[in-house]
Amino acid sequence: MTLATASPQDVTISLARYPMQGRFVGSRAHEAGFVGGIGSGKTWAGCIRALSASQGIVGKRAVLQTPNIGVITAPTYGMLRDATLRTFLDLAGPAVAKFNRNEMMATMCNGSEVLFRTASEPDRLRGPSITWWFGDEAALCEYRAYEIMLGRLRQFGRLGYAWIATTPKGRNWVWQHFVQAEKPGRALYRASSADNVYLDTAVLDIWRQTYTGDFAAQELDGEFVAFEGLIYPEFRHEFHITSTMPEHFTDMVAGVDWGFANPGVILVFGVDGDGRMWQVAEHYRRQRRVEEWVEVAKQAWRTWGINVFFCDPSEPDFIAQFREASLPAEEANNAVLTGLQAVKNRLVVQGDGRARLMLSPSCVYTISEFESYQWAENKLGIKDQPVKANDHCMDALRYAVMGADSMFGLALDASQVQYADEYTIGAGDF
Repeated sequence: MTLATASPQDVTISLARYPMQGRFVGSRAHEAGFVGGIGSGKTWAGCIRALSASQGIVGKRAVLQTPNIGVITAPTYGMLRDATLRTFLDLAGPAVAKFNRNEMMATMCNGSEVLFRTASEPDRLRGPSITWWFGDEAALCEYRAYEIMLGRLRQFGRLGYAWIATTPKGRNWVWQHFVQAEKPGRALYRASSADNVYLDTAVLDIWRQTYTGDFAAQELDGEFVAFEGLIYPEFRHEFHITSTMPEHFTDMVAGVDWGFANPGVILVFGVDGDGRMWQVAEHYRRQRRVEEWVEVAKQAWRTWGINVFFCDPSEPDFIAQFREASLPAEEANNAVLTGLQAVKNRLVVQGDGRARLMLSPSCVYTISEFESYQWAENKLGIKDQPVKANDHCMDALRYAVMGADSMFGLALDASQVQYADEYTIGAGDF
């Protein structure tokens, strides 16, 4: 794919659309964050900064040497291809001399290079020195990815510039880095969905009907919400997320949560010789018919050799279609409270310093749901069921854990869980 060429003097960069975007784009902080609700123009603003940096501009001044090298990342290849890359190329237009899809690299008219990479495996981000870096939807990535990219900002022997754009996901590392550990050279800019004057009000109204309470504060208002009543306060990035997976699994299982209007999910887990479960993949899709899910499941089965798909029992016809396609599908146990406890037992860090449930950092939707999965309060003020929102990965997780525990005799009750001496946690620790 080659775009039309233009001389550097022909390149013009438009300013941001509304004031908070403008403040972020115009910031000269070496580390800048733009946190906002969905539809607040985060990716757009981040790509404007990236385009400006490729032309040597930070804020409104030419302060960077050109040509230079910059990197743009997103949590997954799908996000990178469908959102971040598309936005950058649309904005850059004739400023791009050519785009190499195989290498995922844009060469600008002034000779600068912009590399596009996924952040799902942070160690693969290591490489030569660069001048600048933009991390899109950074809250869905590991903090280690951020640290690695900061370490690469040394082209021309000078400190480079890093910025992120993201929807907040609880009080995770973004909050800790930019708010709790605020330092000179760091700046955070926050916007709500409503701040985007170009957003159709009808769309915003629908979102307001869809998201309520803390979820609305996070997803629409761009607030760092310290969720109260988390179902899994035990979940921690440092204990439960790792890029290092076993070379061999004794068994493979999957959890399936059906969806069409709502997202559908297939989560894939390996079981090692010690009975630990490792989430190695997630398939998260919207508006997919069961025939399409059959194809997704077939590919996962061929890739991983899945022993059993533990499926949401609410759709027996869908399970039948899996079986007709020769997929090993079973009705999952949907005892909600029992399943929640089974997952909690696996999250506990035991005496050997490891939990019994680990996740690949590429499983960004599962990680996000872990950090916002809450108890719902009934009319009597009792919290005895989960909030039915943004819970599709959590449902599929329950099915897989309960299925594996039953099938392979791996279940532990609370009395059998071995706690590490140094590991204590309560709801107030989040």
